[in-house]
Amino acid sequence: MLLRAIVLHVSATAILGMAAAVAQERKPPVPSGLDPGGVAIALISTGIDYTLPAIASRLARDGEGELIGWDLEDKDRRPFDRQRGTAPPESGGDGTIVASLLLSAPGVRLVPVRVDPVTPLSLARALAFVAQTPARIAVMPMAAGAEGDWTPFRQAATHFKDVLIIVPAGAGPATVFAGALLPENVLVIVNGTTSADAAGFGGTARRVVGIPVAISAAARAAATMMARQTGSAGAVRKDLSETGGSPVWHAQK
Repeated sequence: MLLRAIVLHVSATAILGMAAAVAQERKPPVPSGLDPGGVAIALISTGIDYTLPAIASRLARDGEGELIGWDLEDKDRRPFDRQRGTAPPESGGDGTIVASLLLSAPGVRLVPVRVDPVTPLSLARALAFVAQTPARIAVMPMAAGAEGDWTPFRQAATHFKDVLIIVPAGAGPATVFAGALLPENVLVIVNGTTSADAAGFGGTARRVVGIPVAISAAARAAATMMARQTGSAGAVRKDLSETGGSPVWHAQK
């Protein structure tokens, strides 16, 4: 009886291990490469297509060439977009487009973090991970949701004050969390009308307008400031919000 129980336990463990391995193989490996250097920007989204050469070459990496990034759902270093660019706008949309826009500026490298945007703790854990990386700028393109759902995020944002967090303002009855919470290191971006070309999941180029362009422009401006000075995230946020005359971004008061 004991031997049968051991055999059943080993068999079950092996099956679970095989299932995990199969699930892992469904996501492509991160292309090999070296750290490109530059200001690190974290992108917290539902994943990206890191197989695209233009993105793979700009991924932040450690001394052994391993990706500095994380998939909070699968708990691995493959934050691949399983939704293949079809996430709804309130969940961030196509994260690869945002990554493409962020990397349109020289001197920027990417720290991708995959989350489940409908799980409040996932966003807080993402910020905790980012705080352990070289990134001091975090872009979160998620917009809608009830204010109470973002309490863990607010607590994490308040705790990790050295990370500048850039989020969209949202609109309509489902007011975005950040407009109400607004810790000193959170910069809220009002939707703009500026457009830009960007490559989305699979490398398909398209003309993009609105929030992805606006939040990426703000993040690139923040990266430029951080490259030139050693100011805190709060100081950079203040400097950016004082450029409120720009149609691209504006910090909510």
